[in-house]
Amino acid sequence: MSEQLATQIAAGVNMRALYPANHPRVVQAVEQIVKIVQASRADEITYLIVGDDLVVGDDVIRKTSLSVRQFVDLLKQHGIERLTIARGLDADETRALIGSLGADEPLASSAHVILGRIRVAIEEKEIEKKPHELTVDQLEAAREAWSRFRAEKKLPMAQLEDLVWSFMDSISRTTRAILPLAKLREHDEYTFVHSVNVSMLVLAQARSFGIQGHLLHAFGMAALLHDIGKLTVPLTVLNKPGKLEGAEWETMKGHAQQGAWYLSQIEGTPPLSIVVAFEHHLRYDGQPNYPIMRVPRAPNLASRMTSIADTYDAMSTVRPYQQPLARAAAFEILRKRSETFYDPLLAGNFIRLVGEGA
Repeated sequence: MSEQLATQIAAGVNMRALYPANHPRVVQAVEQIVKIVQASRADEITYLIVGDDLVVGDDVIRKTSLSVRQFVDLLKQHGIERLTIARGLDADETRALIGSLGADEPLASSAHVILGRIRVAIEEKEIEKKPHELTVDQLEAAREAWSRFRAEKKLPMAQLEDLVWSFMDSISRTTRAILPLAKLREHDEYTFVHSVNVSMLVLAQARSFGIQGHLLHAFGMAALLHDIGKLTVPLTVLNKPGKLEGAEWETMKGHAQQGAWYLSQIEGTPPLSIVVAFEHHLRYDGQPNYPIMRVPRAPNLASRMTSIADTYDAMSTVRPYQQPLARAAAFEILRKRSETFYDPLLAGNFIRLVGEGA
């Protein structure tokens, strides 16, 4: 019951980040939370955050879903170490809770929602860990590799893997959810700059769901390489002002399949990178987009995260033929396309993360 409630609270927060408090999806999420609490046999459920662990009663919840990991991350971000939800919880209190966690509304305890902090004495041996510092030389070397790919169709995978480890370290040490990459904007290679930004945005999304270590690295690598197929598209098409039509549009659409194919031919390419390169333009609802699928299916989790980050950065970046959209306008497009093009839970979480990183 405690994990079910945590999952539903995380879902409610994501819906509230997407929609106003009176939206049917938010109302439905509130009703589900109240229903779970009413059905509980316990008078109250108390969650404790100890380090990265979730403790309920006397039990440490080790095996958690992505939604429960997001629930832990939400509490940590708001400085909540103890959350007690008691029987008698009503809709108004629930709306206030998910509003404070998902829409920056005031955070406060109520009759049946008690927020607090805990003091735990833990003796721990300090382990020296050398950080993967992100350097200008690393970025320049990767940018040059991007440029050479057009002619050589090769990538220095080990070098790019080190770059993603540095991204991960940078994100873990920053106080902001999303790192600004203004220093990269001076480069002419838009595809490289865009790929770096998308990788950082996907790493931040994945971390918010508790994804760590080598799996987190695989997500970051996949996002970094998602648009590698565009380096096979002629520059006249890639940088053309206005809408692409006819043969030019067909060429552009082929970048997903081309990217996946080229990555599959490069020794040492992580399998998830091939999948994401192929899937990142597939729709969440399975309706046709590109590549055309013989049998419609839902894209991989990493592909769904990459799709959102890809769209957001494309809308927010200055290009030779396009002025960037304001953050609020980009968020509104993500909201309108959620449940069709984009996973609504991931879209809501993304908007909350990027909004907090502003």
